[in-house]
Amino acid sequence: MFDKNDFKVFEDMTLSGRLDLIKTNLDPKFEVFGSDLLKRLEDEYQQKFFMKIAKHQRRTKNPPPDTWLAINQDKKGYKKTPHLELGLWPDRYFITFSLLADIRDRQKYYPILEKYQGQIVKEGWGVSNDHTSSKLLPALDFEKIIAHYQKVKSSDLVIGFELLNTSKEVLSGNYDQLLQDKFLQLSKYLVDFNQEISTQN
Repeated sequence: MFDKNDFKVFEDMTLSGRLDLIKTNLDPKFEVFGSDLLKRLEDEYQQKFFMKIAKHQRRTKNPPPDTWLAINQDKKGYKKTPHLELGLWPDRYFITFSLLADIRDRQKYYPILEKYQGQIVKEGWGVSNDHTSSKLLPALDFEKIIAHYQKVKSSDLVIGFELLNTSKEVLSGNYDQLLQDKFLQLSKYLVDFNQEISTQN
């Protein structure tokens, strides 16, 4: 399904051209791949999940620098809740679990992050305070990332995995299973964090 030609959508530097390529070349893959992820998640956890594919409708001038599908457990929308994303920057695929700056009940997540900090570091996920950047820092920086998230209200908290378009997996052209496995591995934090919040309420 996914292959190295996916990145060609970013070669079109016009807004309309890139949006058309995303709609034609990537969104159908997101629909199929995301639907399969939903089924696997619901089979695994016996809970309900919801998917949203980015449409970039607010863009009026510059083409989107990345594109994605998002999955969460709140049908009202994903941006104010913990959520997972699978998407592409011009040079990499990314799979992330995010708590954005304006998440509901933000402070309730601080002790949860500290509780799971050791596990996240041990598993070696990349980490970041900015969901609008493609750069993920090493897991060993996670303590600093948490501290920044607690102090700076405009910051995000992101953990995840990236697969560069120059990697041997992408060049060999057989990595759908890797992306699916990483997404499912990361999904436990979505479920666990939502469970932790529900027990606080």
